[in-house]
Amino acid sequence: MKVASIAVALALFTTTSAFAPNGALPAVRIAQPTNALDEVVIVGRAPATSSRDSSLSLFGSRWRKARKFNSPAKAGGADITEKEVRALFELWNSALATGDSRIVASRYTKSPVLLPTVSDQPRTDFASVQDYFDAFLLKKPLGKILDGNINIGDGWASDSGIYEFTMGATGDVVKARYTYNYVKEDGIWKIQHHHSSVMPEEIAMGKPITKSEVRSLFSLWNNALATEDPKQVAARYAKNGVLLPTVSDTPRTDFASIEDYFVNFLKLKPQGEILESHVTIGMNTASDVGLYEFTLGASGKKVAGRYSFVYVYEDGEWKINHHHSSIMPEGIVTAEPITEKEVRGLFNLWNDALATKDPKQVANRYSKAGVLLPTVSDVPRTDYPGIVDYFTNFLKSEPQGEIESGNIIIGTNWAQDAGIYEFTLGANGAKVKGRYTFVYVFEDGEWKISQHHSSVMPEGNKPQAISEEEVKNLFQLWNSALATEDPDAVAKRYASKAVLLPTVSDVPRTDYDLIRDYFVGFLKKKPQGEILESNVTI
Repeated sequence: MKVASIAVALALFTTTSAFAPNGALPAVRIAQPTNALDEVVIVGRAPATSSRDSSLSLFGSRWRKARKFNSPAKAGGADITEKEVRALFELWNSALATGDSRIVASRYTKSPVLLPTVSDQPRTDFASVQDYFDAFLLKKPLGKILDGNINIGDGWASDSGIYEFTMGATGDVVKARYTYNYVKEDGIWKIQHHHSSVMPEEIAMGKPITKSEVRSLFSLWNNALATEDPKQVAARYAKNGVLLPTVSDTPRTDFASIEDYFVNFLKLKPQGEILESHVTIGMNTASDVGLYEFTLGASGKKVAGRYSFVYVYEDGEWKINHHHSSIMPEGIVTAEPITEKEVRGLFNLWNDALATKDPKQVANRYSKAGVLLPTVSDVPRTDYPGIVDYFTNFLKSEPQGEIESGNIIIGTNWAQDAGIYEFTLGANGAKVKGRYTFVYVFEDGEWKISQHHSSVMPEGNKPQAISEEEVKNLFQLWNSALATEDPDAVAKRYASKAVLLPTVSDVPRTDYDLIRDYFVGFLKKKPQGEILESNVTI
């Protein structure tokens, strides 16, 4: 094998694009498969498939890539040189750079033994070697030999020493010890045995890390927050990591539950900054405790908290083994500041939600355990679906409210606003007064409605004076409802116990649904009425 041919091949294979076929390849017949990647026997027919797609249903570009990739390792007639043995490492390193575990596995013999750095399981066939590199290649490793010793025998060669990997995914640099035993298999130098292990002094003495580097681990976590991807944040935690979060009572002890917490927390678009830090370093562990502050991009608010991060060195990188975050204890007893003007402004937020005509936006103004005692329903609404249901019907009236008079009381993280409000119903122009009580609480960083009680004016149920002209105007309200061509708008002009004996139906209509049903058909005629003669009795 010539060194020049290896060097040329390495230049070709350092980029993925080098594996694209430049033209049609000649038909190939292989009597004996040289590797799982070579499992193609009959020209013009697909290869036999296996349980893993990656085992070699690769007749096509991937198979040709693997064959072409390994061609620089062809054994020549002369003995292999030390330079050529070292070049075999570079060929394996270039396979890592492709990011394709099948290409890497193709560098091993048909019956290899791989004792990997970060797995207790020996890998003794193509599938298990590939499986190891499926995970390892996610770190985007690039290796470099720092010190090595080469031995050459009859049909074999070994290279052992110290190598170092730079993990492109994280920037981490990791040293390890290595042994490669190479043999000629089907005319190609392949890896028969590969043993990789961590540096023993790092096991006994601990992975070295400085206080500055410990603090920089927070930046990796903070950068993961910035992606707004809960999976990327959860990936910063160790396999057995524990998260005691700021705004949840539930300890998170696995990847799925940690991810679940950040699904909601990331909606606030948090970005953290350490205000005060105290670092302690142990053997393959480090802790960083202190105070941090988050700026919530979704609202612009700033929230301070206490933190503890305990890091462990796991699978070649530092991960969060324990994360405890809590609100500032003095902040628990200190009221969230709010003025009377701001309390009154909370009504405007609710009123603006009414204007959207979206019942979910209105319901979002209520707290998790909010209670609504509505004006025109006997049913208390004590959860989100119940509140949505009430406003689904109420919003058809197109209400817009205005506070006429109110009294505000402010407590510790709660406030109350009670008084008289009036609604203008855009659907028919009617105006309705009522009494209200709003109790607000400070929940998850914002003010929400904890209790809302709305009732009709009690004196409004007493006899009301009305003139003949006003009675005649009531017809115009009904006539205007006809003009909307909305049977609900017309049916709402009738009292709760009204009776309608309609012109073109023999059926008395004695409730809302029956009255509405009649107008569904009648409104198709687009009627508009005019009183020709009227006699009013009051």
